[in-house]
Amino acid sequence: MASTSGISASTNFDIDAIVSSLMTVEQKPLTLLSQQKTSYQSKISAYATLQSSLSSFQTALANLSSSSKFKAQAATSSDSSVFTATSDGNATVGNYAIKVGQLAQSHKVATSSFSSTSAAVGTGTITIALGTYNDGDNTFTPNPDKTATSITITAANNSLAGIRDAINAGDMGVTAAIVNDGQNGGGRLVLTSKESGEANSIKVTVSDGDGDDADGSGLSSLTYDPTAATGAGKNLVELQEARNAKLNIDGIDVESASNVVTGVLSGITLNLFKASPDTSVSLEVTRDVNAIKTAVNSFVTAFNAVNTTLRNLTKFDDSTTTAADRKNGALLGDATARSISSQIKMALTKSVGGTDAFSTLSQIGVSLQRDGSLALDSTKLEKAIETNLDDVAKLFAAVGTASDAETRFVTQGSKTQSGTYAINITQAATRGTLTGSAGPDLDIVAGVNDTLSIKIGSASYNLTLSAGIYASVEDLAQELRTQLGNAKSSAEVAVEDGMLKIISANYGSNSVLEVAGGTAASSLFGSNPLAVAGLDVAGTINGAEATGNGQVLTSTASGNPAEGLVVSIGGSAIGDRGSVSLSVGYAAQLNNLVKGFVSDTGLLASRTDGLQDSIKRVTQQEDALQIRLTAIEARYRSQFVALDVLMTQMQSTQSYLTQQLAALSSLNNR
Repeated sequence: MASTSGISASTNFDIDAIVSSLMTVEQKPLTLLSQQKTSYQSKISAYATLQSSLSSFQTALANLSSSSKFKAQAATSSDSSVFTATSDGNATVGNYAIKVGQLAQSHKVATSSFSSTSAAVGTGTITIALGTYNDGDNTFTPNPDKTATSITITAANNSLAGIRDAINAGDMGVTAAIVNDGQNGGGRLVLTSKESGEANSIKVTVSDGDGDDADGSGLSSLTYDPTAATGAGKNLVELQEARNAKLNIDGIDVESASNVVTGVLSGITLNLFKASPDTSVSLEVTRDVNAIKTAVNSFVTAFNAVNTTLRNLTKFDDSTTTAADRKNGALLGDATARSISSQIKMALTKSVGGTDAFSTLSQIGVSLQRDGSLALDSTKLEKAIETNLDDVAKLFAAVGTASDAETRFVTQGSKTQSGTYAINITQAATRGTLTGSAGPDLDIVAGVNDTLSIKIGSASYNLTLSAGIYASVEDLAQELRTQLGNAKSSAEVAVEDGMLKIISANYGSNSVLEVAGGTAASSLFGSNPLAVAGLDVAGTINGAEATGNGQVLTSTASGNPAEGLVVSIGGSAIGDRGSVSLSVGYAAQLNNLVKGFVSDTGLLASRTDGLQDSIKRVTQQEDALQIRLTAIEARYRSQFVALDVLMTQMQSTQSYLTQQLAALSSLNNR
């Protein structure tokens, strides 16, 4: 029997060697497919490297794409122990002399010392209000922005610790803490207003379960009415009075409820730390040239990193004469890499319109080198910033300036070109409103007509009005404002012809109001309130129809130079609304360009997906070819085994015939 492998004993055939040699030839297509897949995988890895580099570049571009980066300002205090300051970029550059007369502080009151934090104090209701106490005429005026809140104290929580926990859980505008004063072993309950300022003085009233709401026993031991007499409704001790911060800025006295002072100097936030009534501290507001230089330098560095990455990935190695020894870039000759490189260079070298002083980067010290990298002349850049900051901003960022006071540039699209574009409005944006059909009932009774459910846009609010007989519709409107504010709604409340009117804070067709229910619905707004939906702005940009959404108008006309321009239109005027002059600088252009390269649906993602599909296709071809090669090898082996068997048989026949012929020859020779 012939062997299926190894060297045949009869024919001396090496079947394994013969089949192996034949299969080496047959496997050449499989080797080519493997090399092809390796090439695809190498390109995918190279694209990932390029994408990472471009993403870093885009981060630097984003920092320079907005004009806000060029508004960077430094606000420096000559004594940071008194105050520090920050600027939002819109402050007036200059120097200010500031004296801090006193710091703002929160009101703080405390009980007398208790022997135990767990012993019963009393039961009833505690009500805490915040407001302003005037010791001149001994009056307490409630803070209109803070609603008085009440909690019920029962036998389950009537200890000092229980009352502390109930106050803290009740969100009453104060914090409660127990301080052990070392006198009776228990401690004192201390109430501190959560917000500083004179308008946040504490007033505590109780409905005492023992029937006397003002004496010093039971729950009334916690009362603090600043207008009452000590021991008769004023049973807490004041530890710290409520105070406003007082400042003098360039000879002008100002006050603030907080030690974080905003709105006094436009664009400036002051953080007060210490009073210095007799010492003037200087505040200097300057342009932060270093911040702008740092951003431009980051742009140059990130671009150079991209340039280096592209050069390495597409390089041709001519250091050796043997092709196999060359270390060419993974993307040598790749059309995608070549397209990205050329588009970036093209955007970087063309002039920018819309600026007066500069039109190219080289004019401010950023120049293109022979190897494709950028070089920065810091001295030239600093001089350009100091003399023409607005035009430096236009050279990098997308800067839009509207001629109409109530029109504002918002942003631009990837196809928006620099230029001046006329704005014409055919319909101004409006806000949704809800107006009552009858005058409201001024008598609000708890559990009877004190709840209101209202929808404003997509948000729903469930309100509970404070019970009482209101003196006027305006007083009731103020209560509704307070409750909406507490519910985090920015809607406005007005009184119109004796009826309540709620006005949405938002503009546009999505600004819709609806009374959804509540016991106070009809008593506040009547049986048939009038709801009017808001309108979206409508008009044209650069003579072409634009799309409105609220106050935002977007140019959507394909092929129009203004395509993608977004503006905000305020006011109610229709017709000609002036124009918007737009300069789309290098960083803004490159940001949109690079975004198209690195986004999930961008050029690199598309090319990578294509390569992944190619790898899947090649893998399928490899699998099919491998099955075919297995069958070919089996056929070769079967054929050579059959040949071996045949030749063995022929050798046997030859041996037999040789023997027979020899025998015949022997007979003939006798």
